[in-house]
Amino acid sequence: MPFVYLVKPVTVESHEEEKKGSYPPLGLLYLSSMFKEYGFETKLYDLDFVDENALVKQASHEQPEIVAITSTTPSYYSIVHVIKRLREILKNSLFAVGGPHATLVPEDFIGIADVIVKGEGERVISELVKMSRKQRFKNTIVLNGETVENLDEIPYPDRSILDRRYYSENLGSMFTSRGCPYNCLFCATRFIMGRKFRARSVGNVIGEWIELKEKYRAPKIRILDDVFTFNRQRAVEICKQVKEYGLGEWSLPNGVRVDNVDAELLELMADSGCTTVWYGVESGSQKVINILRKGIKLEQVEKVVECSKDFWKWVEENGRFLTHDYSKFEREFIFETPDYPLKDRIKAIEIIEKELSLKYEVEF
Repeated sequence: MPFVYLVKPVTVESHEEEKKGSYPPLGLLYLSSMFKEYGFETKLYDLDFVDENALVKQASHEQPEIVAITSTTPSYYSIVHVIKRLREILKNSLFAVGGPHATLVPEDFIGIADVIVKGEGERVISELVKMSRKQRFKNTIVLNGETVENLDEIPYPDRSILDRRYYSENLGSMFTSRGCPYNCLFCATRFIMGRKFRARSVGNVIGEWIELKEKYRAPKIRILDDVFTFNRQRAVEICKQVKEYGLGEWSLPNGVRVDNVDAELLELMADSGCTTVWYGVESGSQKVINILRKGIKLEQVEKVVECSKDFWKWVEENGRFLTHDYSKFEREFIFETPDYPLKDRIKAIEIIEKELSLKYEVEF
């Protein structure tokens, strides 16, 4: 059976605490499910955990037909280095690069990869398979991934190829939708997944949720959607079914828009087992929020914060708000933005501390 190697390049240099919080590379796991439908055996190499030399040694022995690598900008040089090493031993393999960096700056991989996949990769698998069997790759080819309109048609991510030791905290991560209709200046989602909100059906979502709990024993589900609550009725129905089936704790660590929630929805989320919500506030300065094209008002932030306090009992710990059972909400703020005078930064901090009664952490 032919092999496909799915490679996640180094993204964490040496911080063991950061590695503990790593998320499974769901994009590669989706590709694994698709490749298996074409008769391939797949292997995942997450180079944050697996030694590069072990990858090279195994590749020399198994001679994978396709090497598919996901890309982010911080991992660019790691990707170039890995491809260079693997090409020395894999003379007939097809090297394909996809992911955010390949989508936004595809020219960076011209002459490095055989194929560059822009956008979503599931619908180009058949093309990659055909190309790999020709074994002639004179010039880099750019493929535009087809947007998957009906996400229920895609099989669940293939978590069978994961070494669960590496992702124990976040094993239950999942996407229930793709795309974001908003236009935030700092976010690339609209360029990668498009501005149309595409949602999986409630039944499809609950099916994967149950699989994560029963088959993989995931302790907690983490929904990584950009705008999970954009379709309010769908979010409500998911919460109701999670509670009905007793599917346990879940969280929204990727950020929720304050203009997409209300008291009723927050109460339903908390009641169904939601223990963590990140609010994408971005700034305590309305001027900066406007620069970032976030499209929210500080008055909305204050209202949602107060609503959240109604549904969770708060204890302050390490600058964060936690409940006695470790439920929490957190806020994301961006302080280093263009046209952000010192007086506005000071005002933003005052709003965060006094008017919203929030603690904050600054990271560089």
